[in-house]
Amino acid sequence: MKNNVERMIMTAMMTALIAAMTAVVAIPVPFTNGYIHPGDSMVFLAVLALGWRRGAVAAGLGSALADVFLGFVFWAPWTLLIKGCMAMTAGLIMEKCRDSRRNVAISCGATALLWLLFNVVVQAVVAYAANSSPASLAQALGAAEAGALGAALGSVQSQLMLAALLIPVGLAAAAFALRRKEGVSVPLGHVVGMTGGGLLMVFGYYLAGGLIYGNFAVSALGIPANMLQFVGGFLIAALLSAALQRTPAGRRFALGPKSP
Repeated sequence: MKNNVERMIMTAMMTALIAAMTAVVAIPVPFTNGYIHPGDSMVFLAVLALGWRRGAVAAGLGSALADVFLGFVFWAPWTLLIKGCMAMTAGLIMEKCRDSRRNVAISCGATALLWLLFNVVVQAVVAYAANSSPASLAQALGAAEAGALGAALGSVQSQLMLAALLIPVGLAAAAFALRRKEGVSVPLGHVVGMTGGGLLMVFGYYLAGGLIYGNFAVSALGIPANMLQFVGGFLIAALLSAALQRTPAGRRFALGPKSP
């Protein structure tokens, strides 16, 4: 009974922290009527501390509450689902990779393949919109000239492909650098889990934005900002988790550093 009450209190605390970190520093993103924030760091920390089940509850509720507080009520139901799935995915991958190098390799391959397919689809959508109805797309984006719009969309396509290649490598390199310079141990399973959860969040908001505004090409312009958001969240969560692991609170973490 005591453990159940303790877990409920921890879940409520992480829900509040996620809502606070999301709402306090909210940076508007053009075109999508949304925003980016450091709240993903608390989402990842909630997964490490609570496990994927309770972490998903805290992530979904806390993030949705922040949308309501900031006046983005129309995003709240989507956020509840997307952030919950983000935390669940990250936690499940971490759990499966905890003592298995084979699962780490499988998760890396699956994440890379799905992300590559997503990028191919998004680039096709953007190219089709730019070629079939450049004027209407320019109007939706508030661009003065359709020609300038084409150049901007081409730049976005290049950024997406570059990010698809560099983000997993960059996160692994960051984990290695933190271990060497700061003595912070970030298991590879955690890197893969946070990457998988973060990329699912990027996909979820792309899909939600396209459905809400009826334009998947415009929604694609929010992808780079969302990728930046979860990469920053990974770094903050890794540092906080490593610091907490050195305190008595570290013993209560559901997902510790025991991973290949």
